[in-house]
Amino acid sequence: MASAADVGSNSMNTDIPKRFRNGETWGRLALMLVYFLVVFEIALLLVGLSMLFQFFYRLIQGQDAERLQSFTNDLNTFIHAALQYITFNSDEKPFPFCDWPAPDKADDAPSYY
Repeated sequence: MASAADVGSNSMNTDIPKRFRNGETWGRLALMLVYFLVVFEIALLLVGLSMLFQFFYRLIQGQDAERLQSFTNDLNTFIHAALQYITFNSDEKPFPFCDWPAPDKADDAPSYY
């Protein structure tokens, strides 16, 4: 005769094949891999180019490029949202499945959008 513990674990074992057939989970894996292998490489390139441009702009102009700061702030927000998604800390899909991060209105920086 099966005990209550055996019945509970048996039903859990029958759910495993169902979870393996869940298309939503496999779709998330595909999207996570795209973000990890492609999008982050592009973002890393943009961060590097922005860093160099900002350095030389400050060297030549003596001040920061405010539009570039606004863009990199948005880029940082996007990268954070993407990392939250691929590490299962959020179920909200990042851009382009939602809007590009809006500039932070709390800053006193001028808005260029």
